[in-house]
Amino acid sequence: MASPALKSPPIAAGENRYAVEAVTRAARVLALFDRARPRQSLAELAEQSGVPKLTLRGILDTLAAHDLLVDDGGGFYRLGYAWLRFADVRRNQFDIRGAAVPIMRAIRDAVNETVILSLRIGDRRVHLDYVESTQPIRRITQPGHEGPLHVGAAGMVLMSGFSEDEIAAYRARHSDVSGDGAADWPAILDGIAAARRDGSSIVAGKVNVHTAAVAAPVRSYNGEIIATLTISCPTDRFTQELSDRCVALVTDGASKLSRSLGYAP
Repeated sequence: MASPALKSPPIAAGENRYAVEAVTRAARVLALFDRARPRQSLAELAEQSGVPKLTLRGILDTLAAHDLLVDDGGGFYRLGYAWLRFADVRRNQFDIRGAAVPIMRAIRDAVNETVILSLRIGDRRVHLDYVESTQPIRRITQPGHEGPLHVGAAGMVLMSGFSEDEIAAYRARHSDVSGDGAADWPAILDGIAAARRDGSSIVAGKVNVHTAAVAAPVRSYNGEIIATLTISCPTDRFTQELSDRCVALVTDGASKLSRSLGYAP
């Protein structure tokens, strides 16, 4: 028989209604974040949700404390990385990682360089999984590692699926990125155009001066770019011959993964 000391006190009817209302308000706020609006201000959220600012600030602070939101400063918020943990559960139903890993291993075995599966989360590219090279000097990463979309081969490929309006909106949000220096938008736009034209992106010395990468798009059943496969290696090994081989391997691998997800070009 359970000890009375271990029993939780009963929740009063009024407290229960308050708890349900708080959860409902939090869910309403989270639903306001989408691809078109990945970063929003307190004022915008208050206007769209109808929640008073004082109450809303408490909800946002609670969500941020649990990494469900990230406080960007200046009254702006974006989705937090705790959602990756929920995505891990969701993969049991839609397992892009399970389909990708055998393909990634085959690519790694062909060139013995690190292969990375990345997704877009808001304005960031996030590594979902990787298969590491066995060479002594190699690219090392980890699931959850993230960076801005506009830097690197994977980001160029993910942004190649943007509409012109989406690119303009992203550019407005990142005209001058703190920590990355002034964004070189002419070069970024050239990189996006090249990824669209070639079906892949090659970037060396941008994310890291010692690292080169080749990325290709993974598409869902409706053709949307939902992920990238990337081969990453030290720039010292990145000869033209290796670059050409990586382009062929990663493009073929991404196509196989896309077909496994229902994409039929």
